[in-house]
Amino acid sequence: MNSTYNIPIHSLVFFVLLFLIPIIIFKYLEIRKIKNLLISAIRMILQLSLVGFYLGYIFKLNNIFINFAWILVMILVANISILQQSGLSFRKLSRFTIPAYILTIGIVISSFLIIFTPKTIFSARYLIPLGGMVMGNLLRSNIVGLNRFFSELKKRENEYIQYISLGASRREALRPFIREAYQAAIAPQIGGLATMGLVALPGMMTGQILGGSSPLLAIKYQIMIMIAIFLTTSLSVLLAITLSQGSSFDEYGRFKKDVFKSH
Repeated sequence: MNSTYNIPIHSLVFFVLLFLIPIIIFKYLEIRKIKNLLISAIRMILQLSLVGFYLGYIFKLNNIFINFAWILVMILVANISILQQSGLSFRKLSRFTIPAYILTIGIVISSFLIIFTPKTIFSARYLIPLGGMVMGNLLRSNIVGLNRFFSELKKRENEYIQYISLGASRREALRPFIREAYQAAIAPQIGGLATMGLVALPGMMTGQILGGSSPLLAIKYQIMIMIAIFLTTSLSVLLAITLSQGSSFDEYGRFKKDVFKSH
């Protein structure tokens, strides 16, 4: 099959100008997000450009220690973004959430050994792209899960106290909040599994086909990554919520509001 078409730079520049359409819509609807959109778009372009350059060097070096170091960098950046966008304190919760994400990614990468040889999965060409795909979904699901858990606990603290006063343990009192947060985090993933291939062609499958792979090979990779993504979501949300409780309550079981980011 043919190799991937090389997009000319001038064509990509013209394509970027399509951002003018949502800017016009924002202007028409008086949505004051134009500056945010422009900053986000510029950051996206610069970050992807930088990633493209230094990933080329990482792929050439293909050193297992550098590969795993890059995975750890992705985990740290994802953790900062998760806590920031969830409105939670990095200082209070990061020592619990980072181990949760390292453990999750470790389990998921180990699961790839069912399919790949160690030499293959630990190579930069496989480890970093696959790690990046599961990391992106970990980020999205944990923003939803942690935000829902802590915001609902803050809003319905009297309900939690009532459970405790009726003799429930802290774990029993928190179970309804964990259940709601967990369901909110994994619901989009379940919906994605149910509509995969019917509503839209997924990212990895599309990339494989554009890269010249056969559709059948692309489907096998997509099935693998969807299972890995769902495993990542399921484990990371539960671990992050469970472990983060360590600094969220005092010795008397009272919820500590300082887990929220100070403004």
